[in-house]
Amino acid sequence: MATVRIYSAEISRRAMLQGAAAAAVGVAVISEAQAAKPKRTQADVAYQDHPKGGERCDNCAPFIPPDGCKTVEGKVAAAGWCKIYVEK
Repeated sequence: MATVRIYSAEISRRAMLQGAAAAAVGVAVISEAQAAKPKRTQADVAYQDHPKGGERCDNCAPFIPPDGCKTVEGKVAAAGWCKIYVEK
């Protein structure tokens, strides 16, 4: 007579932890790739030390107070602007 196995629809704790670990590794790899991406020069992004309308560095997502940027080299003015502006 054949043995019949019944599998539970519940996910095992081991499978859940393995999935969480795999997701964490994936996020770490993506973050590392973004961190390794070189910054662009101020000339490449047409940086200016004054705003363009309501767009200004201190309202831009990559801005790092008081005068840094995640995507542009060098110091940037809080009231500055460049063509890769991304609103927060």
